[in-house]
Amino acid sequence: MRGLVCAFAVLLAVLCQVTSIDLYAKGVVIVEELYLQLLQLAGDVSVTVTSSIPGGDALTPSPPSPEPQASITSSIEKADVLKQPLAKNEQEIDAQQRVSARRYAQMKDMKAVEALPLPPDEIRRSMPPLDRHGPEMRCGEFLPTESRLITRNVELHTRSVFQGNFGGSQYVWKYFVTFKNLGEETVQMLTRHWIFVDALGRLAAEVKGPGARGVTPVLPPKGEWTYESGTSLDTPYGSMHGSFQFDLLQGGHGPRSFSARVGRLALSDDGRAKEVPCVDEAKEGMLPLTSVLSVERVILGGRAEFSRKKAGKYYFQYDVQFNNARDSDVDVLSHLWEVVDSKGQRHTVSEGPGVGGAYKHQERPLRAGDAFRVNGEIWSPTRAGNAQGTFRVLIRGEESHEIEARTDFMGLSADKDITHVPNFVSDPNFAGS
Repeated sequence: MRGLVCAFAVLLAVLCQVTSIDLYAKGVVIVEELYLQLLQLAGDVSVTVTSSIPGGDALTPSPPSPEPQASITSSIEKADVLKQPLAKNEQEIDAQQRVSARRYAQMKDMKAVEALPLPPDEIRRSMPPLDRHGPEMRCGEFLPTESRLITRNVELHTRSVFQGNFGGSQYVWKYFVTFKNLGEETVQMLTRHWIFVDALGRLAAEVKGPGARGVTPVLPPKGEWTYESGTSLDTPYGSMHGSFQFDLLQGGHGPRSFSARVGRLALSDDGRAKEVPCVDEAKEGMLPLTSVLSVERVILGGRAEFSRKKAGKYYFQYDVQFNNARDSDVDVLSHLWEVVDSKGQRHTVSEGPGVGGAYKHQERPLRAGDAFRVNGEIWSPTRAGNAQGTFRVLIRGEESHEIEARTDFMGLSADKDITHVPNFVSDPNFAGS
């Protein structure tokens, strides 16, 4: 599989030579994140540029030599415009991150920020039910390769572009999402949620994560922001839909948190409209192999995939992305990983000082608006389970204090084609092995 992914990278002929790509899950290449590696953008993993801090990959890797302050200031000023263009390199992504942090700080100074955002899944569940035959899903219809929906005056325009068939079994698309704030409120996008479905109507992947490309954009009235990513399927066409969770920073009288939906659109190998069966999202009580959770605006997105079985234990490689959506710097001080097996038994599988994983016992500072990721390994005594990582985080500033930032519980499965597992935390009465 690694060879296939690297071949894909070469064929795309993107900006840089790929030296480390390891993002694939359950038979479906998650190019929603892989594509960012190929572009060497700051959304998920560094490619040829490694973190300046040993032990992990920074989402915005430091350049070989410090960038002059004048250059940084100039980049931020260029990025601080109402209509932010598509970022083409790490420096532009970094500037957009800093603009978001500055805009949020300005809102906080104006005392416009009234409450912390709700958990992302709770925000999504608070929205009206999806109408399967309405503009969100268009079930039973031929889907074009783009969609446009408006939620609470936030317009999401999404379009997909076919990139090719690589290795004979992986069909690859890139997609563009443009956010437009058509209202009078200032809002910030904090998390994302995607559903990818193949031509047969099978759920290929569910993806949750902080922001997009490591950015949590703040959109003032008439503000606009665009990002590019990618995905792949093992069929020549399929569909995608999802949502982004927002926090209201200024104006308005409604709920402070809301979810803006992305209308279902086709992933088409010939650019033509396709009829793709609708698929239900995970039933209540089922967990995808991915999660996202925000605690006091420190957002953690996680996922895990099966790697090996040894001495009666099932080992999983986890990947956790940290986003600091605050206006102050934070330090990640310690870690704790718990696994609930399919019999409902709880196990502490890793704990100690520092970030853990590739960082081991090393602490990790994270400036306002920045992001990084860490990879590591956890285990379960059963083939399926649930996992949660908890990290002690120091919030710096005048009101310095510590919090417990967490991933939400995410599923673990040693079976290749499984995309969701039962929630053993709330109901352990499932047959496990």
